[in-house]
Amino acid sequence: MKKFLKWEYGVVLLMALLGMFLRLYVIREIPTTQITDFDSYYKIAVNVATGYGFQLDGFPIAFQGMGFSTLLGIWFKIFNSTTQLTAKYFNVFLSMMTIAVLYVFLLQLVKKRGLRLVLIGAVIFFPQHIFYCNTIGSEVLSVFLLSLTLMIFVLKFNSWMKWILLGVVIGALALTKPFFIAYPLVIFASVWLSEKKLKKALSALVITFVAMALVIAPWTYRNYQKFDRFIPISYNSGFNLYINNNPHNTEGGWQSFDDIYKTPELQEKINMHLDNPLHSVKIASDIELDFKPEAMHWIKNNLDEFMKLGVIRIQRTYFNGTWDIEYWTMNDYRESQKDEDPYLLKRQMNFMKSLNDILLATVSVFGLWFILVHFKTVLLGFFNKKELNIWNIILFLNLSYVSLVYFVYEGQSRYNFVVLFLLIFAAGDWISQYIEKKEA
Repeated sequence: MKKFLKWEYGVVLLMALLGMFLRLYVIREIPTTQITDFDSYYKIAVNVATGYGFQLDGFPIAFQGMGFSTLLGIWFKIFNSTTQLTAKYFNVFLSMMTIAVLYVFLLQLVKKRGLRLVLIGAVIFFPQHIFYCNTIGSEVLSVFLLSLTLMIFVLKFNSWMKWILLGVVIGALALTKPFFIAYPLVIFASVWLSEKKLKKALSALVITFVAMALVIAPWTYRNYQKFDRFIPISYNSGFNLYINNNPHNTEGGWQSFDDIYKTPELQEKINMHLDNPLHSVKIASDIELDFKPEAMHWIKNNLDEFMKLGVIRIQRTYFNGTWDIEYWTMNDYRESQKDEDPYLLKRQMNFMKSLNDILLATVSVFGLWFILVHFKTVLLGFFNKKELNIWNIILFLNLSYVSLVYFVYEGQSRYNFVVLFLLIFAAGDWISQYIEKKEA
């Protein structure tokens, strides 16, 4: 057994090294400009590293979670460099750590060596996992923290210590992606469904929530000092809710202020909020106080239209192709190749996108099918005494939790990144079961 494991470790190490080489090649050789959120993440991290604190263009900000920019700022200080390439090296480091963490996770739950190698190999070489190292955003860190959360959950050690450690990691995850602030409920559901021990499940919920809250608390206090109101992590939830849920939204995604529905009263409030030196929503900390009630009112009175937008958002997230790879991670590449045959270049780019689209569509179909097939079993599992398979629970609950957030808020292709590894695992699970049945 040990001999086989050593052989397996060697294969995984070789794949990981090749994956690291591909990531390093991408970040060094493929040009891209950091735009919109990615530009903000980078500027804030530079401010953190250079002693100006968590601010953007001279103004305190909490438009997004503070996790990524803060950790990147620390990384900058460690290496005494604030270049974009240094930031991308941080992504490569996190990506390799994610591979190690997910391999440990698979060792706990997947007994078939061949399936483990296929799954971890797919994670290593999946195109988005490689190309997103070229962006300066929270995606790669979020995947690492979610992977670390799942690994800790399946490891067998003292429950009290496990729940505390999980709470700390979930706190970091919530500070990176604020919608994970409700994730202790997923921990509760996972324990209850797999073990049917209510006391243990409640203990897990309480301890992880308290530990998470303690991690978040200093940032919440900072926000209270800066913005004079209670803001647990960020102040963009109400903004995003209305941008994506208003009478003029037809795509289920982001809209500009010119396109959203506005009453004269709301327009007046928007003008007031944007009456800041940057004329930017990112430092308009109170705009969500006016947007959130408008969004809730529209959703309450237009449930059928809201449901339609939710379906559109799911499609946009999982089944709208991989246009995001070029748009976010290599948007300067075509310009850098302007001396090449334009028809050949366009054909190559379309070929690459087509392959990536097929890969994403395949794992997304398996992921959606996984949720649909296990929905009844998991739902009944909350009320009966049958213990459910922990592998199925983890895939179902995590895919469902993230998808529900996107159903309500916003859908776009890059948002599938945080659960890509779960989609890959779901696909591998189905394929493995099919092969077993064929061989039986």
